[in-house]
This record gives sequence, structure tokens and C-alpha cells, in this order.
Amino acid sequence: MDNIINIVKDDLKTIAKKINITKEPIVEINKNNIDSHFSTTLALMSAKELKQNPVQLAETIKQELMQKDYYDQIEIAGPGFINIKLKTKLLSRAIKNITTLKEAYGKNKSKNEIINIEYVSANPTGYLHVGHARNAVTGSVLEEVLKFDGYEVQTEYYTNDAGNQINILAVTVFVHYQWALGIEAEKPVNTYGGTFYDDLANTLIEKYGDKFKNLTFTETAISDDEVHQIFRKEATEYFLAEIKKQLKDFGVVIDHYSSEQEMYDTNQIEKLLEEYKEKNATYEADGALWLKTTEFGDDKDRVLIKKDGSLTYIVPDLATHNIRIDRTKADVLINIWGGDHHGYIQRMRAGLQLLGHNPDILEIEMVQMVRLIKDGQEYKMSKRKGTAVWLVDIMEMVGKDALRYMLASKSSSSHMDLDLDLVQQKNATNPVYYAQYATARCHSILNQAEQKNIKANLEETNLLSNKKEIELLLTLDNFNQVIQMAAKNRAPQLICEYIQTVCKQFHSYYADTKILDEKDLPISEARLGLVLAVLQVLTNAFTIIGVSALETM
Repeated sequence: MDNIINIVKDDLKTIAKKINITKEPIVEINKNNIDSHFSTTLALMSAKELKQNPVQLAETIKQELMQKDYYDQIEIAGPGFINIKLKTKLLSRAIKNITTLKEAYGKNKSKNEIINIEYVSANPTGYLHVGHARNAVTGSVLEEVLKFDGYEVQTEYYTNDAGNQINILAVTVFVHYQWALGIEAEKPVNTYGGTFYDDLANTLIEKYGDKFKNLTFTETAISDDEVHQIFRKEATEYFLAEIKKQLKDFGVVIDHYSSEQEMYDTNQIEKLLEEYKEKNATYEADGALWLKTTEFGDDKDRVLIKKDGSLTYIVPDLATHNIRIDRTKADVLINIWGGDHHGYIQRMRAGLQLLGHNPDILEIEMVQMVRLIKDGQEYKMSKRKGTAVWLVDIMEMVGKDALRYMLASKSSSSHMDLDLDLVQQKNATNPVYYAQYATARCHSILNQAEQKNIKANLEETNLLSNKKEIELLLTLDNFNQVIQMAAKNRAPQLICEYIQTVCKQFHSYYADTKILDEKDLPISEARLGLVLAVLQVLTNAFTIIGVSALETM
């Protein structure tokens, strides 16, 4: 069941082959002139190859196209552009395509390729904040886009549960434990902030009582190492479980969780260092162990083991990627990282190449900061206190749908201002409300049709011929192309842009068209078919971004 645009592409491919054109035809919706639905530059692109005048070549292509009975008009414009107008009946086939395929509409055939996406990966030291939320939306929407485009997608979360931040976490929780017992302990400066540590402290009192109350602590250690390890373990397990719950509430479920600590416990770090030595990829200098990353484009070699014997951050990162490549058998690994990690990319790729991996297996998508705006000013307050605005706070304020939609609507590589007042408004200035109102409007029309006993016509028809109907049909037919573009460019924001386009066209159509007219049943039935198609495509697009297609507002 081919999209209309693909029918045109296939016709052009056939013609190209017949007249010895080797270039792939590009077909676009002609937005400048609705009287011609599509345009192609095939003649312009191929004139030099065939040593022909582009206008004459365009004329040849035109004559070939006009042999098909579904082309209404072909015009040659300027230096060889070809504008293509189809008969309305063929355009209306989009409705049957959409309503037959339903939730599968827009999906591509399996590519037999595996893409593994690692995202969020917040340290299990507290609640998720708005930066993690943007990362979560970017990853989960990209996951759905890639699935729609025919990829097998795996998702995972890398848990940094072995570093010094976990020692600081243990002390943070221990201080709150002492506070809950009425002890006036002084909290070290560099520990974590947030009242949610009280909840865990109370749980630990229920489990262990006050048996640890007289212990002392520094910024990074509780005086009894056994107790320190208890607090490390209890705290990381508690916050990882809390993170999973918050992600689930936010519409994010990740397949696999890996652990940095587990790599140390299973000697994976030692295995990695040994593998580098065997490959002659390391050397010693100035008392440190270095990795020869400059051999693969890094600006300088990187230290693996410092003079004091401690490991640098890149060692566990390279180890987990090495394990991940072997475990997942993925064709591509995508990491979604915060924007401050940009300088880390080349050294990671070089480190993987030194292990014998293809550097192109690793893709990095950057997520920039989100600045929250409320009452016209930057919003930094959190009722749970601490140094960030927590995801749970914003979800309480604006809701899951609004937050997911807005975070998905801009390229993750650009900084974002999120206006919390805007996304709570119930009018067309709020893009979330504007989008969800379109699906509610569709349901309202369908309910009215049921009451009037009007049935949708889903077959090809000549009746959908006004400018706004044609515009909608072309846009709905183009959904699959948008999916392909979003997947290829790792650009999930294109789905939100597409939703806004469909909604704008549909709201405009509704405003000046009587969709249900009992005096003209054939046109009402045809227009009802178009409404069903609009609803299905919006529902599919909303599914990709993890937002509800509302039935009522």
C-alpha cells in the first residue's frame, strides 16, 4: 500500500532508468503553488550527465509521466523544474492507506539493523532534574522514531555507582539519618541537597534503629567502613529504584541497566587494560599509564592510570562500551550526553578503535541545558529544595504530556527556554493544547456523525477537491517521509513540527468548512473519511512522542 508521493517517485525512477539517468529522483510537496502538488529537480540534476538541455530533458520526463492516467497536469517551470499535479481521486487514496494500516501507518519495513541507545544515565544520588528530563525525552522519542523507521532498538542506562559521588551520597544520607535521630550533625559543604534524603533516612532508622548514631564522618566517608558500605548500597539501590519509578511516570521504560561497580567486581577494568597492553596501545611516562589515542585523531594521548594509581574517568567508560558492543551485537551505539561532554567524543572513538572497533559504531547526540521561565523570569525554586528543579515538581505543575511535548519540540543540541506559564494556558498560543485540541475536535466530529448516522467514505473519491482538503491529504501522505527524515538525522523534534503543521491545516479547514452537511451526504461522508485520517495520523505521531491523543478537552 504505497504512499502517493512514493507512486510519483517510483514513476520517476522507472523513467530515469529508461532514459539512462543514474541519479535518485527527489520529490517534494510543492508548497509554493498548491495547484501543482509535487515538484522534482530530476531534469536539472541530470542534464549534465545526459548532456542535454534541462528544459528539453524535463519535456521528455513530462511526456513519459503523462502516459499514466492519474496525472492531471505536468508543468515545466524556470530552467527545468517539473511541477506535478495529480487527479484528486488518487490523492484521496491516502485516506484508505491510513485507515487500513491504522497504528502501523508511517512505519517502514524492517531494516534488519540493531541500534542501541544509552540515555539518561543520571548518577543514582538523588531525584531526576529538568536536564535529565530533556535527555529522557530525547532518547525515548528517538527510540520510537527509529522503531517506526524499521530498526530494532535496544535501550539502556549506565549507572555510575562506583565513583566518589557515591561516597558523598553515603555521607549525605548518614547526615540526614543523624538529623532524623535528633542529632545536630553539621552537613559537609559538598554533600547533596534535597529534603528527599529524609525519606530514606527514616527507612534506614526503621531497618537499623539508632545503632549507628555515634559514628562520625568526613565529606566522603563514615568512620566505620562496614557502615559506610551499608549506606552506599542502601542509598544507590533506593535512588535507582526511585529514578526508575520517576522515568516510568514520565513515560520512559529502559530495557537494560548496567553497573559501573559490577565492572570492577567482575574484573572488567583489568581485562580492558590488559587488552590494550596486548595491542601495544599503551605506554608509561611520568609515572602514569597513557593510551595512544592520537593514533586515531585525538588531539593528545590520554592518561588511563594516574601517578597515584587511580583510574581516570575514561577507563570505566571505555570498558562499558567494549562490553556493550559485544553484549548487544548492535550495528550502531547512540549515546545521549549533556552538552558539556563534547570534548570527550574523539577520545572515546579513538579508544574504541585501539580495541579494533569501527569508530563509526559510536554516535553521540548532545543535549543542551533547559532554562525554566516562570512569571517572565528564570525559575530556580523547588519545594523539595536542593540545587535543581526536580522532574517530579515540574510534572506536578504542568503534567507529563505538556512537559514531554515541549522538551521534544526543539532540537536537543540547542539551548532551550521552557515557559511554564505558557504550557499551562488553554489556548492556541500553547502548542501542546493546540495539538491535543485537534484530536479532541476530531472525536467531537465523529461523535456528531454517529448521532446523525453519517458513515465515513474511505474509498477513492473526487469530492475532496478544495484547496485545504488537498493540502491536508498531501501532508498526511507525507508522514512516512517525516519519519525517515527524523530517523536519518536523529531529529525527533521533526515529529512535533509535523504535528503542528497537521493541526494548523486541520483547524483552518474546520474553521471555514462545513464538514457534516445532512443535505449533502456524499461530501459529508468523504470529509468524515478525511477527519478519520487526520485523527489516525495525529494519534500515531502522538504515540511516537509519548503524549496522549485526547478525546475531550
